Amino acid sequence: MLRIDNIDVRNALPGSAHFDTDWRVAQVERLSTERDGWWFETFRHPSFGSTIALVGRSDRLRPLLKNATWPEDASGSVLAVVHVDWHWLEEQLSRFAEDFAFSSATTRTVVALFMTGDVRRAADEARISYETAREYLEKARALVGASNLQRLVTMMGMGLGRTGEDAEESDQFLAIAYGVSERQMRIAGMIANGDTRAEVAIALGMSEALVKKEMAVVYAALNITTAPALARAMIELRLLAIAASLGDGAERFPEPAHRTLSIGARDGRTIAASDYGPRGGTPVLVLHSSMTSRPVNRALVEALQNSGFRPISMDRPGFGDTPAPTDQNGEAYFALAAHDIVDLCTAMNWQRIAIVTRGAAQIVLALHQAAPGLIEAAIVTNPDPDATSSSRRSGFLATMKHNFVKRPWAVALMARWFAQSLTYERAADNVMRSTAGCPSDREVMARPEQMADYYRSLSSFRQGRLDGFVTEQTALATIGRPRPVDGTDQFTLLVGEHDSIHDPGETLEYWRQVLPDARVEMIEGAGRFMTYSHADVVVAALAAGLRKTNARAAA
Repeated sequence: MLRIDNIDVRNALPGSAHFDTDWRVAQVERLSTERDGWWFETFRHPSFGSTIALVGRSDRLRPLLKNATWPEDASGSVLAVVHVDWHWLEEQLSRFAEDFAFSSATTRTVVALFMTGDVRRAADEARISYETAREYLEKARALVGASNLQRLVTMMGMGLGRTGEDAEESDQFLAIAYGVSERQMRIAGMIANGDTRAEVAIALGMSEALVKKEMAVVYAALNITTAPALARAMIELRLLAIAASLGDGAERFPEPAHRTLSIGARDGRTIAASDYGPRGGTPVLVLHSSMTSRPVNRALVEALQNSGFRPISMDRPGFGDTPAPTDQNGEAYFALAAHDIVDLCTAMNWQRIAIVTRGAAQIVLALHQAAPGLIEAAIVTNPDPDATSSSRRSGFLATMKHNFVKRPWAVALMARWFAQSLTYERAADNVMRSTAGCPSDREVMARPEQMADYYRSLSSFRQGRLDGFVTEQTALATIGRPRPVDGTDQFTLLVGEHDSIHDPGETLEYWRQVLPDARVEMIEGAGRFMTYSHADVVVAALAAGLRKTNARAAA
């Protein structure tokens, strides 16, 4: 199913006759500027036309293609070009045609449609008239029961045992390769599978006009103009994804498509980040809570992308894949986390950045003090007060935080116990218990895809990476209330009406005293999982904050 061809970087000679000189030289030159060491590209296959390929250094591609058989000469000095093995696919197409008793003329026409993605071009390839080509394709559609031509192409390419529905978990390659949003990726997959715009609109709860607009973005990204061409492109991406172990055995609810970033911190550490795209969106930094790490839930990712934003998240020191020095505690730790954000912004060439947080108020405050001009707008959801200032004593988490005040040394012990017992079932049970008093939280976290997102954000804890959690919880238990900070009118703090840990009224008053210039408001019906249940409210607050900042700058 998969073919790996090599290009020797030293002399740019091909390991295969598939690639013309200009194309392969362009790939070698791109290597010197490509940050991640791999990329998607298209080349003209002599028989099958425009072909999608995964290109890059073999050492960077190997982790993506765990099930692939690599040529012996694939070393660090070799560029690997990974694409669908068209000889294999041609055999599959022939077998498909035989199974459905296509005539030889129909087979030629259908294969030509698969090669070109366009009926008129298929007619030219098969050397028949356009009307005859339409007739043959209608016969083929009727024989296989395909509702339209793109469904025919998808069924042919994926085979009877792997229709588009079975391959949808592989569609993340579309978002990774071409920088489209989660919604655009989902729409493209449905159209490639044979759904009409009207059916997509009903399924996703949007207008046909919006579906058409989103499809125009996908067509432009892929440089295609027809639904059959989309189906053909999706086949290549799906087959690459399946071969890359992103299809078979994939999570039922995979994380929204993203690219992993590795940024050098000023002290030599590596900051891990995730870029959810699309590349043309306005960057927004998403900060995780002290109880989670950088994976962002799908509700917030989609709400941000649908409003023109490009969510990018990062692990703070000691969380996930970002290491932490051993000698940074309390205020010094918050300052270190702020410096990491500054380093990320510097690496990404951001002069200013909008921020959305899940908790992490102390981190945003430290960033404001370290780089006062960097924050364009900040939406802080469910900001926790320090543990000594909260009067609530009921509930497991609230009681635990108060115990930390008396016994800070217990944070590490509790964290290790919590991590060792953190099965999916236990995590889900804890969430359902903690959301008992908040209908919106309970409803949204009862959805398996949302619970999967939350459990994924706990993955680093399950793997024993607890330094960040211990340090932040210890700091919240010991540093006390911050002094009032002026000049924070770009901050908006959203407090849920329901909270299993803190009293919402106390939290409002606490932050109004600490940040007298900020906007602090309670969101009716929301709880601790506000970014899941009220993602649109959070994004609307971000848009309003940016408008306010821009108006002030214009004045």
